[in-house]
Amino acid sequence: MGSLTAHGYIAIVEIVIYVIALTYSIANCLRYGFKRQAGWVYLSFFCVLRLGASALVIIVQKSSHPSSGLITAEVTVSSIALTPLHLALLGFLTTSAQLTLGEIPDNITKLFRLCRVALLVAIILGIVGGNDLADDSISQTGHTMSRVSIFLIVGVFVVLTLFTLYFLIFAQLDSHSRALTMSTAVALPFLLVRIIYALLNAFSSSTANKFNDLTGDWVIYLVMGVTMEFIVVAILTITGFKLQKYSGKEEIDRGALEYELRHAGYGIRG
Repeated sequence: MGSLTAHGYIAIVEIVIYVIALTYSIANCLRYGFKRQAGWVYLSFFCVLRLGASALVIIVQKSSHPSSGLITAEVTVSSIALTPLHLALLGFLTTSAQLTLGEIPDNITKLFRLCRVALLVAIILGIVGGNDLADDSISQTGHTMSRVSIFLIVGVFVVLTLFTLYFLIFAQLDSHSRALTMSTAVALPFLLVRIIYALLNAFSSSTANKFNDLTGDWVIYLVMGVTMEFIVVAILTITGFKLQKYSGKEEIDRGALEYELRHAGYGIRG
């Protein structure tokens, strides 16, 4: 039986933290409803992916001779983990736009839809590329697919950043939409560091890739990968509870609040 490395101990910490994060994320899903655009479902999905990836890291390291299937599964899950975070942020911006504009213009709706399609393609390419790289670490096809996947994610990140800045600078935001938009703005820099880590991993030509999630430098992984994801998840999760505090402080009656959130896509039912 193998022994755990620093990556394995980090995975144990991740399991503890993401069990807690998943619990709070599901609580937000129950509070606001399971509408996709609200973002909470995607955040919960990310927590599930991280729990799965962490469990696989531990299993791989504890196995004397881990199967290629286990390694492939870990590489694949890790490679697609960024997309649910972007989908969650896109959901927050969609809801903020609905609260602010009432009805989202068609051009913005089409752009947001295109972003979702791009992220779906990124997931598919990440899965296929991850499988190829797990079988052959120098597979050119695997590297190409992984790089295209991260480029699509970068493109969506740019769109998220531009719309967040636009809403903060030019839009008249109420307390709910401002909370959603501000949480997105605060999360974006940390998400950017995580994207840079993924880019460095995708474009590393060294056989001893120090940006690899499973075998790379654990300090870099902890700082640029794990910690950045923790912070983003914490920001988005806390936002769900802050919305309740805003509504209480401003003495918005229950009926008006439900009307607002229903039209924002939170799916509250009277």
